[in-house]
Amino acid sequence: MEPISQVIKDLMNNNPEFAKRMSAVNESLASDPIEVLTKPSKQCPVMKCDGAGWIWMKDWSKRHLRNVSDEWKEPCECYEQMMKQRVIDKKLDLSGIPPIFQDATVASFNPNKYLEADSRETAIVAKKAAENLVKNYQAMKNIGKGLYLYSSIKGSGKTRLASSIANALVKVHGVDLIFIKANDLLSQVKKTYGKESLQTEDQVIRMFREVEVLVIDDVSVEKTKETSMTFAEKILYDVTDYRLEHRKVTIFTSNRTIEDLAKVYTEGRVKSRINKMSLEVYMPEESIRDQEAESENAELERMIFG
Repeated sequence: MEPISQVIKDLMNNNPEFAKRMSAVNESLASDPIEVLTKPSKQCPVMKCDGAGWIWMKDWSKRHLRNVSDEWKEPCECYEQMMKQRVIDKKLDLSGIPPIFQDATVASFNPNKYLEADSRETAIVAKKAAENLVKNYQAMKNIGKGLYLYSSIKGSGKTRLASSIANALVKVHGVDLIFIKANDLLSQVKKTYGKESLQTEDQVIRMFREVEVLVIDDVSVEKTKETSMTFAEKILYDVTDYRLEHRKVTIFTSNRTIEDLAKVYTEGRVKSRINKMSLEVYMPEESIRDQEAESENAELERMIFG
């Protein structure tokens, strides 16, 4: 059997058209020997890789060299964004945002869900405040200001809007964030009193003090059989005092106005700090939770009973 090289030579000698094409190929490889082997896919947002974040390359000028790799991979333009997204997803997993609101966005907060005209107007203002906090986060961070979302009605959308803000701050600004109910914050501290605890009270409080953004949900409803308001005030004071002095952005939700906090935390220190470190934003005095439940149940009934 003739060597392949000899076969090619014979073809080129006997077929001028083939020789011409081979010559063109060689000239092309000589002038631009680098070839992209990865087939672009719609899975890649910039349509340059197959969605894996890498592009396989080949240098044809090195194909005859021994012990020299002529193929390698390079990161696609989408790779950096992919890595950022993984960090964001991890932050969201660890943030404590309620699972039901982990996909909530400020844009999808819909004031038209409220039945009363006054409620819709209030919700529009609250949504605008949320949008502007996200938009102007760096400025808010520089002065250490957050929001205090208030409504005396349960199910008015306070937690939902706070979650939306938290999601946006992580995704847009990449912040480190903790979202926690006030009662759970106190419980985390009390767990350190057990003999088997691996953390001290100071270590837990330091975590809430120092995190870049802290969202405390349901402030002023901490009193239970196991928790006195004196204890609650002490812990909240320790956290808010540090965050105020170090200009840390904090977001609160509550069914009491900031002014009314003085009736709950009677020493007045928590109220004065929250007043200094946040802007009070009123939420509608109307519950949409029951309306949403009725809508969901109606849809389920149609699905189950036809």
